[in-house]
Amino acid sequence: LKLLMNLVELSKELMYKQTQKNNSPVWLLTEIAIEKGKKFSKKYNVDERLVLTSLYLAHTSFNFKWKKEILSNHPTLSAEFVKKYLDKWKVNKKEQKIILDAIKYHHTQKNSSKIAEVMRNAECFKFVTVKGSLIWLHALGKRGYTYDKAVEKVLHKMEQKRKLLSLDSCVKEGEANCKQIRKMFA
Repeated sequence: LKLLMNLVELSKELMYKQTQKNNSPVWLLTEIAIEKGKKFSKKYNVDERLVLTSLYLAHTSFNFKWKKEILSNHPTLSAEFVKKYLDKWKVNKKEQKIILDAIKYHHTQKNSSKIAEVMRNAECFKFVTVKGSLIWLHALGKRGYTYDKAVEKVLHKMEQKRKLLSLDSCVKEGEANCKQIRKMFA
């Protein structure tokens, strides 16, 4: 029972360890997603613990240096990686399925549950905020991208993630944010 109560904290610790090991993803972006996950969980009346756990575990197998093919497979790789931890933490099979499906499908419009949809929207939302765009721009600069190339990548990621938003209030807020971001980089 204690492990279940600490599921979010255990997930956060694992994600932080993996972020340090892989030097990716950018932790400040994770924090934006987590804050949105908390808000969306309340707004859409879903289990916050499962949303936050899924958000933390979604990028445990991730590295910006990997080839594009592996980067695009990080949802499946992360789900496979965390399965043993969910077993170790004694998460029941029903909740494991919800968490693993949310992780596996966070780059698609597939909604295996309302929890998965809320998680995906929170995850994508970090790239459709001014704050998230600036954090991502800075991270790309530290990785050696020129300013123009970094801006191009920021705008591309913003559009990619905007298209995955599906919750009404999230879409509306995201569209308004995207206008600001485009203007900022115009």
